[in-house]
Amino acid sequence: MSRPGMIDYFLLILLALMWGSSFAFIKLGVHAYSPLVVAAGRITLGAIVLWGIVLLRRGSLPKGRGAWIAAFMCGLLGNAIPFFLISMGETRINAGLAAILMSVVPLTTVVLGHFVTRDEKLTIGKVLGLVLGTCGVVVLVGPETLSGLGGDLPYQLAVLVAAICYAISSLVARHVRDQPRAGSAALILTFASLTISPVALIVDQPWTMAWSAHGALAIAYLGVVPTGLAMFVLLLMVARTGAGFLAFNNYLVPAVGILVSLAVLGEVPAPSTLIAMVIILAGIAAANIRFGARASAMAVAPGSAKKD
Repeated sequence: MSRPGMIDYFLLILLALMWGSSFAFIKLGVHAYSPLVVAAGRITLGAIVLWGIVLLRRGSLPKGRGAWIAAFMCGLLGNAIPFFLISMGETRINAGLAAILMSVVPLTTVVLGHFVTRDEKLTIGKVLGLVLGTCGVVVLVGPETLSGLGGDLPYQLAVLVAAICYAISSLVARHVRDQPRAGSAALILTFASLTISPVALIVDQPWTMAWSAHGALAIAYLGVVPTGLAMFVLLLMVARTGAGFLAFNNYLVPAVGILVSLAVLGEVPAPSTLIAMVIILAGIAAANIRFGARASAMAVAPGSAKKD
């Protein structure tokens, strides 16, 4: 896997901006509609956005049975299940505790990557990055937030399971990294929509819920930006740098989430935010420092992924 360059760090920040903004809009969405309806709505709209990109670029779909199976698993584990679980979790727990629970993503991804891949092994830098990143998240949300653990255990576990699903999905996405990106993203969200939408229609019957303009706009934003466009960027990053580097955007997401919450919900961030962001960025940098002997050439170069 290639060493991250300037464009990769730009994509990392862009994806963090997309995903970090989702927490505030999920809050708005679940105030008006059920978690299942919010999740199904954003996934379906995201799929429509990506199919539009595919048509505009005259792109193609992934080829091969393995790529289609990987796309289905990414749709299930990277979208349908975690989107519902996070929406459900945020009906009861605060954003700070959710951010700490979501920090399991990079830890799980890096550890799993060490055992199930040949080119994303643990290094001193990655371990140091994990430690610094976790410390940064704790500073960001405040150590006192940890005192809330156990109060709403089912909802906390929901976010924790969602984080683990994300980690597994980012590794599965390696199997579509050499496939057309827009087509792969559209297929993934289509599988996710076909999985969760029937459940939402049968269980919650959204047509019986009161109309909410704020809730509908929140779902629309979630579908276009942190779902549809973010999925395209995610696959681009997996193709360029691998799942390990991608996972570290989860350390930036809480910082972005706090800033967006300030703008959208009027929540004032703690003074420790800037300190936390410095620690987090230091962790990301440390994770990509190569200690010891010069690393050997990796299998995939930045320009090797297929384009639409």
